[in-house]
Amino acid sequence: MKIMIFAGEPSGDYYGANLLKALQSLNSSIEAFGFGSQQMKKAGFDVIFDPTELSVVGITEALKQIGFFRNWLKRLEVIMKERKPDCVVLIDFPGFNMRVAKLAKKLKIPVVYFIPPSAWAWGKKRAYKVAETVDKVASILPMELEVYRNAGADIVSVGHPLLLDIPGEIDRSKALKELGLSDSSPVLALLPGSRKQEIGTLYAPMLEACKLLKKDFPDLQVILGLSPAIKLETIEEINREVGFSPLVFQDQTHKVIAASTVCLCAGGTVTLETVLLKRPMVVVYKLSKITFFFVKRLVTVKYYSLPNLVLNKRVVPELIQNDCTAENMASELKPLLSDPRLRVGMVDGLAKVRLRLQGEGGAEEGAYVKTAKLVLEVVKGAGSNYN
Repeated sequence: MKIMIFAGEPSGDYYGANLLKALQSLNSSIEAFGFGSQQMKKAGFDVIFDPTELSVVGITEALKQIGFFRNWLKRLEVIMKERKPDCVVLIDFPGFNMRVAKLAKKLKIPVVYFIPPSAWAWGKKRAYKVAETVDKVASILPMELEVYRNAGADIVSVGHPLLLDIPGEIDRSKALKELGLSDSSPVLALLPGSRKQEIGTLYAPMLEACKLLKKDFPDLQVILGLSPAIKLETIEEINREVGFSPLVFQDQTHKVIAASTVCLCAGGTVTLETVLLKRPMVVVYKLSKITFFFVKRLVTVKYYSLPNLVLNKRVVPELIQNDCTAENMASELKPLLSDPRLRVGMVDGLAKVRLRLQGEGGAEEGAYVKTAKLVLEVVKGAGSNYN
């Protein structure tokens, strides 16, 4: 059985690797190929292109890559005709993957979309496009079910993959010891994201906020959870420019979060990781001016951070765009660092997030196995109608 998978970002590569392992556990004859990166390659994936270096956020950022991906779409039609996949699996990366779905539909190849476009937040018409081109949608967030079902999509809530990665709380004392940190001084964890663009816009003001906080908390321990997708040299250059250097721990995000007193997070999946590890946080995000101009007019939700979106109420502070300054970061972090009651109150307020992320059928089987079964069902149902 041939499965063609398209994952375009570091997070997608991670999800793709685990989905591939689940597929292999259910069918040992799986041959998987397509777009992915190192983690998928380690799982036995035939990487025909690694797009993680090109992953972008926003309109102006995406425009720079249009020509590149347009050329790839032409090549993909040839590859699909030659290798004849039994199913195409799309993982997030909507700007490109929606075009892949249209191509697969044209070639009569069934499509499963794992982590579909955020039509619940903006661009609800995308839900209708997904319904037209995708055979089965595997949803990981509760708020996207209604908009896709209303559009006529065949959508199943498989639960969030993070529930498998973080089955329970990590012992803080152990995390502190393993990272060489003191248990008698507060710890601020910086989590600036996994994209170069996020590092470029968020990391320097995060460091400036740390400099401000050091005046009130001279014993503050600042640690950086660095994505493996970001080069250490990039971080060191910004450290020198700002004049502040945190302790850096690469590819140890969960341990960094577990060791923290408070986290300063880029908006994205890491905010849910922080919730599941029961740590308070402040969420920050910043887009290019032109992207934000359109986002403000397109987005229909009240909140930007995933924990607030899942609960549909403001539990964690959000500093977005012009509010995303060093002064505002320090102002939001200071009371959380000072008052344990505020920290406990925030964590308690986020307790329902895990329950809402379990999906249909509970969390026992997990998102990867549920999605893998959907893929195999779609292939079986397609029969001789495809290829």
